[in-house]
Amino acid sequence: MSREHQAGYEKSDLFVFDKALPIGQSFPFDFGFLPSTVGDDGDPLDVLILAEQPTFTGCLIIAKLLGVIEAEQIENQERKRNDRFVAVPLEVKTEKIVAGSPHRLDPGIIENIAKFFVAYNQLQGRQFRVLRATGPGRGLTLIEEGTKKALRSKRK
Repeated sequence: MSREHQAGYEKSDLFVFDKALPIGQSFPFDFGFLPSTVGDDGDPLDVLILAEQPTFTGCLIIAKLLGVIEAEQIENQERKRNDRFVAVPLEVKTEKIVAGSPHRLDPGIIENIAKFFVAYNQLQGRQFRVLRATGPGRGLTLIEEGTKKALRSKRK
């Protein structure tokens, strides 16, 4: 897709179909983005919502950040940070974690998410390398950086 077309779609405030996952593969949990942020790859920061029930495309989820899998993606020998933030949904009225959702990041969940993204990227001809898994404090710092980057890009 040309940059001109991509810019036009971004201004539409609509979701644009990018590509289908290979047969037999699906994203773990709900996979989305953090609005008003930009990561090193030029896209909004990615977030996984750990919930028992899937939602739908375009659903705004109020969530509590549990942590972040800090990672880099390597394509054509170019390295870019492409972290995966991990959160759980909150009930809007009470701001309590939705029943059945974890209250902290279990190392087993982190390991499985990392394995998925390694395999997913490999099928796309890229490498995905986990740098570290960190807690919500570090995650909030990275989100603040992504918000500042988004503000700078809007001013241009």
